[in-house]
Amino acid sequence: MEEVVRQDILEVLREGLVALHGGDAFRIKELSNNVIHNASIFQDEDSLGIAVLMYALSKVMERGRLDIAEVERLLERAKSALEAYNFENYRMAIKVAVRKISEADSRLKIFVSNVIEQAQLKKGCKICMHGVSVGRTANILGVSRWELMQYLGRTTFHEEMPETVKATDRLQFARKLFGK
Repeated sequence: MEEVVRQDILEVLREGLVALHGGDAFRIKELSNNVIHNASIFQDEDSLGIAVLMYALSKVMERGRLDIAEVERLLERAKSALEAYNFENYRMAIKVAVRKISEADSRLKIFVSNVIEQAQLKKGCKICMHGVSVGRTANILGVSRWELMQYLGRTTFHEEMPETVKATDRLQFARKLFGK
């Protein structure tokens, strides 16, 4: 794991624990977006895993059916393991936290798995917005390209992208810049 990624995940875990203790589901959702930049640059599963976990956690918190103490304990364990550079224990704590969110309520099991799937697709969309290919993003997330492409097709992020500069304009700018 890259040191930059480790530091960012630690910061997300620290702030996430504060937000979790305060019951701030919105802040937890914001934190899930903080690590997407790293996921797009380094294309690592750790950044994506914490982003998906935080997003799913925020969604379940909004419904008010979650044992906060148990998830808080797991996030503390993940933070401690990451601080000690114990990546295996960190990853295990994150997996257990996702499982605990899924098992929060037997009636919510289907809902939570759907939330986690939607979180993966939403975060995948954000990674694609950073320029990573659909195939690579689907591979990192463990979802099919088809699912990700269907989700991307329903979004409007491509309409929000700034217009590209024509090649002739770029060439003209370069010539002017270098005095040619």
